[in-house]
Formats: sequence, C-alpha cells, structure tokens
Amino acid sequence: MNMTVPTRSSYTVSDFVDWSHAASLIISPKFQRRGVWKTPAKSYLIDTIIKGYPVPPIYIRVGQSLDKKKTIREVVDGQQRITSVLDYVRGRFALSKSVVPDYAGQRFDDLPGDVQDRIRNYSFICEVFLGISDDQVLEIFRRVNTYSVALNNQELRNGRWFGEFKETAYALASKYLTFWRNNKIFSEQKIARMAEVELTSELLIVLIDGVQDKKKSIDSYYERFDETFPDREKIVKRFERVIAEIGENCPSLSDTAFSRPPLFYSLFAALAHRLYGVSNMSVKRKPTSTLSSGEAERLEVTLIALTEVIESSADGSDLSEREAAFVAASQRQTDNIKPRMTVIKEVYQRTFH
Repeated sequence: MNMTVPTRSSYTVSDFVDWSHAASLIISPKFQRRGVWKTPAKSYLIDTIIKGYPVPPIYIRVGQSLDKKKTIREVVDGQQRITSVLDYVRGRFALSKSVVPDYAGQRFDDLPGDVQDRIRNYSFICEVFLGISDDQVLEIFRRVNTYSVALNNQELRNGRWFGEFKETAYALASKYLTFWRNNKIFSEQKIARMAEVELTSELLIVLIDGVQDKKKSIDSYYERFDETFPDREKIVKRFERVIAEIGENCPSLSDTAFSRPPLFYSLFAALAHRLYGVSNMSVKRKPTSTLSSGEAERLEVTLIALTEVIESSADGSDLSEREAAFVAASQRQTDNIKPRMTVIKEVYQRTFH
C-alpha cells in the first residue's frame, strides 16, 4: 500500500504550547524508543534552543478527533524533545548548572524576556504525515534505520548522557584535538566517530578511580557524575598536566607504538601514577609531584625501546620473559585490566625506578 508523502513544516515552541493547551496534541508513548530524560538531558535541549542550534526533525501524525470536530497532532518521534520543552515552559524544572552555566538553576519565568522569546519562537522542523496507521509509522522507522550507520558505544553515550562528566570529557577531547592529530593517535575518521572522546573519558576515570576494564566502566561514570562531578576542577588540572608532560617530553610519540590508543592509555596511566598516584596500582611511587630531569629524559627513551621490543618480536627475535609478557599484553585484549596493568608497570619501572 502506498503512503502519502509527508509534508515538511516548521512549528514553533509556542505552537506546541497552544496545541497542548487546546488538548489537540498527543505525545504518543506507544512509539517511545528511549527512557525518560533526566534534568541534564532536558537542560541540554533548552541550551540548544537558546543558542539556536538545530535538532533532529520531529515526526507528527495528523488526524481528527473521534467526534471529527478537532484536528489532532500526535508526536510519534521526538516525544522527549517536545515533552522537555513543554515542561520547561511550564516551570516544571530548573536548568542544570553543568549544562547551562549562564542560566544555572533558572526556571523559564526566571529567564530574561528576550531569552524567553527565543525559546517560544524556536522552530522545530517537522515531518507531517496525514492519517497514516500505526503499522505505517513503524514501517517508516524501520526503513529510516535501515540506512543509518550503527552507532558505536561513544555515540550511544552521546545521545544518552548530558551532564557534567560528559561535558568535561567532550571539552577536553576538543581542546586537545591538535594533540591527537599531531601525534597520530586518531585519524580524522576516528575523530568523526568520537574515538578521542571515549579515550578522554577513560583517562579521566584513571585519575578518579584507577585503571579499569573498558567494557565495564565508562557508562557507569557518565551516570555517576551526570548531575554533579565534585572533583571536576582537580581532575581536569591533573589531566592537562599529564598531557602537557607527554607533549613536552615525548616529541617523537607519533613514531612509537604508544601512539596507538590502548598503549597511549598505559603511558598516560604510568605518568599519572608517577605524578599523583593511581589508586589501584601496586607499583610503589616516589612521594613527589614533579619529574626529575633524568625521568623526563628517560620517558621517551622508554617508549622508543619498548617499540623496538614489539617490532623485534614480529621479526622472531628472542625476548626475555618480561619482554614477552609485555609484548603479549600490548597486542591482545588491550582493553582488559590485566594486560593494561602489565604495560603500565613496564613503562613505569623502566622510566621511574
């Protein structure tokens, strides 16, 4: 059965408010595909609207009321966006400080008049379908998703979390784009898929709670620090210090195996342990927060030497038991905590002991 081609229209926040007041708007739960947004996610949307950035299209099905006296508009995709903006205009939540610092803690009526108008007049692009069935709605979604690239784990996090940890990770990942590029840690394609944000998230976790299994930990930190991130300032300063030390003391990083993200993780963790202490590291550290000149010089020497160890293993050269353990850890299951610890200890012991 052929379906009527949708009409693309623009409707303002005020239009949706008016339809809601007139009981001619249905925000349909039966097509809901995600959990209910928390305050940071809602605040992120309001910030997007205030700044005039675009949001994905809203899908609306238009029909008539049972008595044929009223036009009914049913939101079949975009329920969270419309619900969030209606709730905010009605004063049902205040903006999260982690997402909208300029208007932190303010409800709609607390905003300056021009900002209120900006929200009321914001236009959503809408795909409007006339009189289609539930089956046709589901078929639309199925076909749209057929041509979508499957989201990776970080892209899924990007659509789920909006709070302080996410904002911190994204801000730092963006700040160091030149660092990622110059050291060949990520390709442009990987950056487009948010790989640098995922690594930044993991490095922040090292500074918070130590070395973790990648598969188990990242989402829990986005959730744990969604509303508040109490030690944010301290963790950010430590992150920036470690990156600065790597940038200053490892000018040939891009030519070593440690430009690979899993090994860069281990390099970062080893240096973080030397400077600040990583909570679950068994290697003893000297109680000082500065590198000696000898340590700074040995850091790059270590990376070059360990790269040579990896390369010699590929050539069939004989390795010591310790070197063989390092090579195995650097090449297999590099996202698991045990091989990560093996690589970190090798970097640490060669450089700082």
